Amino acid sequence: MRILAVDVGEREVRVARAVRAFGAVRLGAVERITFADRTELSGVLAELAVSRPQAVLTALPPLLVTHRIFTLPFRDRRRLAATVPLELLGQLPAAPDDPVIAFESLVRTEAGTVVLAAVARRADVDAYLAPFVAAGLAPARLDLVPLPAWGLVPDAAGDAALVIADGDRSALSVRRDGRVAALRALGAAAAEPAALAAEVRWSLAALGGAPPTIVAAGPDAAPVAAALGAVRLGELTSTTADMEACAVAVGLAAGGRHGLSFDVGIGAPGSSLRPVAALALLALVLGAVDLGVVRHDLSRRDAALRAAIEHTAGEALPGARLVAPQAQLEAAVASALRQRTRLGDGTGVLEVLRALSTRVPATVSLDLDQLTVDTDALELRGRATSFDAVDALRRTLADTPSLSDVTADETRATVDGRGVEFRLHAARRPAGASS
Repeated sequence: MRILAVDVGEREVRVARAVRAFGAVRLGAVERITFADRTELSGVLAELAVSRPQAVLTALPPLLVTHRIFTLPFRDRRRLAATVPLELLGQLPAAPDDPVIAFESLVRTEAGTVVLAAVARRADVDAYLAPFVAAGLAPARLDLVPLPAWGLVPDAAGDAALVIADGDRSALSVRRDGRVAALRALGAAAAEPAALAAEVRWSLAALGGAPPTIVAAGPDAAPVAAALGAVRLGELTSTTADMEACAVAVGLAAGGRHGLSFDVGIGAPGSSLRPVAALALLALVLGAVDLGVVRHDLSRRDAALRAAIEHTAGEALPGARLVAPQAQLEAAVASALRQRTRLGDGTGVLEVLRALSTRVPATVSLDLDQLTVDTDALELRGRATSFDAVDALRRTLADTPSLSDVTADETRATVDGRGVEFRLHAARRPAGASS
């Protein structure tokens, strides 16, 4: 991603270019461009837009912003986002019209989260951004001077104060225990180094005392550092004079851990579409991969099921040539069901009839009207020649291994007196039960 960081001074535009790839930032050209009025500023920004950067970053001057540092008793980002505006505006004498609020968590403690919160009027923000938008450089991030410049001050410097000397837009910030502890816009002009140095000294005294190191950066750093007895940024790091003057722009491009981000609701043309397109492409790739994994799993299961069907068909149809194992197995099962009506104990109707026909003595003459074979019982209705014949039939059924509890009831002589009507009932034994 091609990054263009712009810091607009009183009569000068400081620019830093960078390329971000795979999470790393490679700093490119740093330049200072002067302008006389707002018309020339628009021309400068229009020339910068020719390179079509993918992300534009800039920072509000501290004079346009009011800030507070306070602690809230929770850590969740969503709860902070809902509470910070209320707490910030509640600490101000009067809430600004149409406020634009930004905040950043500085440190988490046992008591909660220490927060740096800032508010600016929407009209001031829009006026600052108007030349950018008109030139086609709508910013993706709007930070606050001098916070991005802390990214150039090494951690080894420890507790320090950072003075950005920039004409009538100078600013002071203090770092203690690795985090921003104070921030102040300076009223004295950098053109009067002694006055600015005096304001810095009493401001530090009011902010808890001067830290061991005072660092000066910005376009007017040299005379201010001399008046303060401060260390110039170029003496702490291997930065050039232009990088020292453009410290805020370079810090924006480098993307340090200190800074705020005002929600301006706009961005460089195409900058928001590229991540969306990338996410859409990633979703398509993941969907294709997921589909491939599912298809592979289904194919593996289908192969295992086919193998199981072939194995079962081979055991059920020994010697048969298997062409379509599933269809052949289903056909064999259907044929067996058609040929044999299975009951609860596994004995078919034909087996029951065969057993009765072979066991009934030839001397017993029967005329059956009804034979009912249920899951657990058998019933016969009909006529016999005599009561003895009925008793012989009952004994025969009682000796049948698959029947038990044979009883004869409703046995009576026929109307013409030539035979005996009867009804025999027997219980069916479960498969494997002893007789």
